[in-house]
Amino acid sequence: MKSVETARENRFEIAHEISGRIRIFSSFLSDPYIDTRYLEAYIEGLPGVETVRLNKMAGCIVVTHDDEPDTRTSILEILENPPREFFCTQYDLSNPPDLTNTFKVGAVLFATFFLPWRLKAILSWITAAPIISKGIKSLFAGKITVDILDASAVAFTLLRRDYFAGNAIVLLLTFGEYLEGLTEYRSNRLLLSLYKHESDVVWIEVEGVEIEIPVRDVRIGDIVICGYGELISVDGVVAEGAAAVNQASITGEPLPVDTTVGDEVFSGTFIEEGRIKIKANRVGAEATTARISQYIEKSLNNKSIIQTESSALADRLVPLTFGMGIAILAVTGDFRRASAVLTVDYSCALKLVSPVAVKTGMNSAAKGGVIIKGAPALEAVARADTFIFDKTGTLTKGSPEVTDVISFNGSTAKEVLSLAAAAEAHYRHPAAAAILEEAGRRKITVSQAAECDFIVAHGVSAFVNSFNVLVGNFHFIAEDEGIDCSVSEASAGKLLSQGKSLLYVAREEKLIGLIAVRDIVRPEAAAALNRLKAAGVKRLVVLTGDQKESAEALARELGLDEIHWKLLPEDKGDIIEQLQEQGHVVAFVGDGVNDAPALVKADVGISMPGSADLAKESAHVVLLNEDLTSLAFSREVSQKVMSVIRKNFYMTLSINSFALLFAVFGFVSPLTAALIHNCSTIGLLGYALKATSVKPRIDE
Repeated sequence: MKSVETARENRFEIAHEISGRIRIFSSFLSDPYIDTRYLEAYIEGLPGVETVRLNKMAGCIVVTHDDEPDTRTSILEILENPPREFFCTQYDLSNPPDLTNTFKVGAVLFATFFLPWRLKAILSWITAAPIISKGIKSLFAGKITVDILDASAVAFTLLRRDYFAGNAIVLLLTFGEYLEGLTEYRSNRLLLSLYKHESDVVWIEVEGVEIEIPVRDVRIGDIVICGYGELISVDGVVAEGAAAVNQASITGEPLPVDTTVGDEVFSGTFIEEGRIKIKANRVGAEATTARISQYIEKSLNNKSIIQTESSALADRLVPLTFGMGIAILAVTGDFRRASAVLTVDYSCALKLVSPVAVKTGMNSAAKGGVIIKGAPALEAVARADTFIFDKTGTLTKGSPEVTDVISFNGSTAKEVLSLAAAAEAHYRHPAAAAILEEAGRRKITVSQAAECDFIVAHGVSAFVNSFNVLVGNFHFIAEDEGIDCSVSEASAGKLLSQGKSLLYVAREEKLIGLIAVRDIVRPEAAAALNRLKAAGVKRLVVLTGDQKESAEALARELGLDEIHWKLLPEDKGDIIEQLQEQGHVVAFVGDGVNDAPALVKADVGISMPGSADLAKESAHVVLLNEDLTSLAFSREVSQKVMSVIRKNFYMTLSINSFALLFAVFGFVSPLTAALIHNCSTIGLLGYALKATSVKPRIDE
């Protein structure tokens, strides 16, 4: 078992210490996910600590304290096991890479043409010192890393007194490091530009008076006021006013959305025109912007299988390259050839290209209205061969609509709908809402009903214009109330075969009509499913609690491969497990709390924008707008990213292997080998950044 001191040596290094003052170096202090201000405040809050100064770029922290042993121990323990809250509050990109070191090395390289030999040697060794120093540190740490390869290649070249080549290699390494850092910086900036930071203050209305308060003090139910050009800081419903709201950062919708009383708005969007008052429903960490930022922050630390494998291969190849270089030196005594071998490094491209491709792909997906929670989810979306959908609210709109009104026994469709709407007006269930909405659409006047009686799971009895009106299912009308429904048999059979639910309407013990209701399929569903098929999905499956007729009608309309009906929530998980046991990679798309177990069991769970909070938390992928084509787009983006990663993987192996082969046989100089390695790495990074930046296409 490792001692505490050994563990500490692996975590940090005490660079300098005097009474009451300690300077510590640690790679973790340079981590871009560290919240600098929080870390400083945390350590400064320790008993006995007086001041804290952190230099993030140098990975160094200086702490002054009361010189008590307990205080020193507390400081070291914090740096040995930093609390989780130090990380992932936000990716810190305030210090992008700069060219200062590159210019310095370039100046030394230029000077080698004019300086005397002795001064040229001194300057060259000083310039190479940081690279050689990093290599020595890695060597003493007992790890064969890229730093050792670089240090050995530079040192061997300088020992041959080839100062131009030595400085040129240092310049290539320094400039390559800058470009690699810049590429990763840009990919992270792309990803984190998906959400906007909330304003520090916001205006709210209190008893008719507008007051300004900090955003953190806004509470649910407050009336928040937003005008032209302002960022919306809460999720809520418009209580007053109208505005054109730009929702691109949340839904990917490029055009402003006209918003008025009763419409929902989201934090992170902003007002392009108008002024509205918003009743806050979700604030702070529960608001949309905060949730998206949490998804992104979590996802940045996740690695896919292919990323992990690439990283592991890179780590295995470094000792192989180092051993080959040392062996050539031992056998031939040729420093030039050994330097050329050591200059070839697989690690940079293998380790850097995948994260850049993944982050850029995640950014592209989000621009198209999809948040993918990390590389494993992205890889699973690309690999899934079976997409399973919950029916209601996913492939359908989730709210029924009236499709047919048929009249009998001398009545008209208008009479049937008017009487049914009057009887249903007092009840809050989906069918009643659909009937009232259809009556409003047809501009039918709805009379007041009296003596309304609601019979659970059966129907409604009411008096409308002194007539006794019954509205309900067949069992209620025909069997319980004994009304003759034979006149409707042909029409009812036809409508039921189309997957529609029926409401029977009777007046004064005589059947006067049928109202057919159906949960309408999303208009874009067929196109989205066709795109999934075109993208290589083998099987499309729907799970529903509906009756067989409704399920089969949906299957015919959308061309589904498989459909299961009358299911309980736990049945969905069983079906997913069965498919996985058969070797399928399963993606599940759902929206309800009862879908959460299925979202977790699937290889990748995908939630709809209107999903319950539990479903969104359980899902690996979250759709941000009510458009299933964004699901197909996420599949296309994921496949593109994985394709780029695989291509870059094989290109990296091929290019560097040829360079290594040429170096082994002395066909290339150390400088040429360094050029091949660095140029190929930079080229592959550029390709990954560009190729995975995909724009959503619009289906005609």
